[in-house]
Amino acid sequence: MDLRTTVAFVAMWVAVLGLGCDDGGGEHVDAGGGVDARVDAAGDSGGDEVDGGGVDSGATDGGVDAGAPAATSVTIQVQPGSAAAGTERVNFGLPLALGALTDASLIIVRHEGSEVAASRRGLASWPDGSLRSVQLQIDLPAEATEVVVDIGTAPTAAPLSEVPVADTLADGEPRMWALIPASWLAGSGFAGPLVDDAAIAGTPLDAWGSVCDYDRHDTDAFLEGSASRGVWLFDRVTAMVRGYARSGERSPLRSAYREATLYREGLTGSPTDIRIGVPGASDDLKYHYTQGLALHYLLTGDDRFREAAEAVGARAASLWTSPGWAGGADFWTERHAGFGLLAYVWAAAVSDDRAGEFETLADDAVTAYLDIQATYPIGYEDADARCFAHHADAHGEDYGYVGCSPWMSAILADGLLAYAELRGGANADRAHASLIQLGRILARDGRDGSGKPFYFMGVGTADDEPDAYDEHWGESAYIVAMAWHLDGRRDAALRTAAEALLAGLSTNGSAPHVRSFNWQCRSAVMTPAFLR
Repeated sequence: MDLRTTVAFVAMWVAVLGLGCDDGGGEHVDAGGGVDARVDAAGDSGGDEVDGGGVDSGATDGGVDAGAPAATSVTIQVQPGSAAAGTERVNFGLPLALGALTDASLIIVRHEGSEVAASRRGLASWPDGSLRSVQLQIDLPAEATEVVVDIGTAPTAAPLSEVPVADTLADGEPRMWALIPASWLAGSGFAGPLVDDAAIAGTPLDAWGSVCDYDRHDTDAFLEGSASRGVWLFDRVTAMVRGYARSGERSPLRSAYREATLYREGLTGSPTDIRIGVPGASDDLKYHYTQGLALHYLLTGDDRFREAAEAVGARAASLWTSPGWAGGADFWTERHAGFGLLAYVWAAAVSDDRAGEFETLADDAVTAYLDIQATYPIGYEDADARCFAHHADAHGEDYGYVGCSPWMSAILADGLLAYAELRGGANADRAHASLIQLGRILARDGRDGSGKPFYFMGVGTADDEPDAYDEHWGESAYIVAMAWHLDGRRDAALRTAAEALLAGLSTNGSAPHVRSFNWQCRSAVMTPAFLR
């Protein structure tokens, strides 16, 4: 990435950071279809695991004068889709780093050295008021080419009238694809703290290279099993968008387009009484995703996805009315907690008129979650190393003791990190402190004698549940690496544990089926950004 993009990215995550499978209720299913008793308290037998064989806190403006940002450029590859012909309208959203631009009119697009007419529209704002993304439209011949986008430059060409995004699509896909470089996408931070694949290729940080096969687990693979709700788990759109942000490749972007469209088109009812179309899951919180919808909106400017994110966020709130845990078998899992929080945070991030509503829901959820972390198990006195401990009965498990799920905690950690970025200030400080505590306990107590993460980890007890599979190394690595980073990169034990978990993933990790890909490639792929 260029210097300005790097500075903006670092500044953003200084401000933000500084200072996988089912609920413990998922089933492990072998190739012969044998099922053990891991079914969650909601009666869900979906989400099965199938055996297929030194940072400072504080706000920053990103080093940018918000009134007159310095110019910078990015080259976009344009490719015709199968339906393209003649002259086509090219539509795309260009993600921007925190503080990079506040005025969407200060962008020009050049083709073959000359400025072309373009439409421009800001898409949502970062907490400092700068733009998260800008929607751009231009007209080009239906052929492979490239355009250069200059940020911070006033246009001289007459503006282009914007057309509905739907008019630029054929069967839900762009008639003309616009591919943004991974260095720009990852550097913008729009999908979380990411590092582009090329920057870490051949290093120990490239542990997801052999696990996250976006071609093998693409939409066609998803559709083979989509009549069953299990393959919809873990917000595949977010996983695919992050794959695109890491690689800049068309394959994960195409899957993200197709599946975001499938998810949105499956919604029924009014915007105030929405139902998702996931088979048999209209009342199941863990299938209610706004993050992928919001990210798709930022990459396209398609307002239908922003409105869908708001509607699904409101529906999630109606399903998760009591985010705390009342003890015993009162239903609570880190996955439900995480997806509830992510639903509120990402709906708030892109909302045009309901951000305050979702921010309040997020505040209430985080308060409840941190209370659980600080309280349970009763009598546990370690103030520095704590997870979101609750009884296994709350998962519908028969383990008989209080503990937490290391791998499922990654979903809640993803939500807490995004919440900290959204809310800032004291709210961010609380969330960061919680994540540091979580990383410490997983590094210290969350692995067996071989270094492999537990499937369910006891707290205040010597009991733990081993994991028979090699599909959860990355989630623990992600949390521990994040804790090391948030704690000022000073705790050698956290760094050592994160590196050991990465080594385990590199040596043993696999994603033998679609659901395994989904959970391993949505949150944990952010790990390199914390360790680099």
